[in-house]
Amino acid sequence: MRSRLLLSTLGLTLLIGVGLGVWALNRAQPAPSAPTPTVSTPPEPRGAAAPALPRPEVAFLAPRLPLVVVTLPPTGTFPLHENVPVQLSQVQMGRVQVVLLRGGQPVSRHVLWRSSVGQFIREAGAVAGVNGTFFKDAAIASNDSNMLGPLLTPDGHFLSETDPVQLKKIGGRPLVAWSHDQFLVTDFDPASMNHKAQVQALLPGMTDAFLAGGWLVHGGQALSTAAMMRHAPKDAQEVRPRVFFGVTGKGLVIAGATTTPVSSARLAQVAQQAGAQEAVLMDSGYSTSLIYGTKVLAVGHRTRRVPSRPVPHAIVFMNPVLASVKSAKP
Repeated sequence: MRSRLLLSTLGLTLLIGVGLGVWALNRAQPAPSAPTPTVSTPPEPRGAAAPALPRPEVAFLAPRLPLVVVTLPPTGTFPLHENVPVQLSQVQMGRVQVVLLRGGQPVSRHVLWRSSVGQFIREAGAVAGVNGTFFKDAAIASNDSNMLGPLLTPDGHFLSETDPVQLKKIGGRPLVAWSHDQFLVTDFDPASMNHKAQVQALLPGMTDAFLAGGWLVHGGQALSTAAMMRHAPKDAQEVRPRVFFGVTGKGLVIAGATTTPVSSARLAQVAQQAGAQEAVLMDSGYSTSLIYGTKVLAVGHRTRRVPSRPVPHAIVFMNPVLASVKSAKP
């Protein structure tokens, strides 16, 4: 009897203990909800910060949008008049001294070595000349003549860009071409403008073509630095003697070389002031060379033996054939 009573007491005690435990557990269940605010607060800063990330990008890109959408036409063709004799002028534009050539017949010449612009002029029987476009080996002592991008000369000699890496880099640079009565400047498309037939198809009667370093003037207006640097060489804004080539609103070919070191942005302003309707950047710095007759009027590098740096490409200016015929008559 006593043992039964003891067991009953123990059972009751155990039951009471379990009941108290369940009661305590039920009262403690709200406690896990207490950390809920702590768990939910970390996403709030992340959620608040996320919208702020695009804001600097939008603010940064917004001013660039008008500059990127510069009206550079897929093709721009202009009348070219070669019946005007070559004209030389030396001009002071603010603090910049520039030598200008206008008129005549432009002829693109290329050699399989390197030659001074003076030699190009003598061999062509030309009046004047200026250094040409960019070539691959910049070493002064080099005799390499590989050009950057396609090149066509009046004798039918054509070079295409064979380096796929370079071909991708030069996309969008201005391709310059002309016939005896038209002048063309267009964005270079590597996929459709790297073979002779493709280039010649751009302009009927084409005689000359080359790839320039970058756009300077379009529609009579100097390009902004941002628009210019979309496709120009990365050192285009370094200050050095520089050369441009293009066509005026009157249809005369024009070239200019600064004797004052300038950036390409300043060169674009000079070209615009000189009357260029379209102008492109030629090789500059040490390659800068503008010669009229035998006079070296602008030069980037000279030695005692060589008055201007030898280059593989030059543009020479011929006086019109008609003027020569008239002067030959008694």
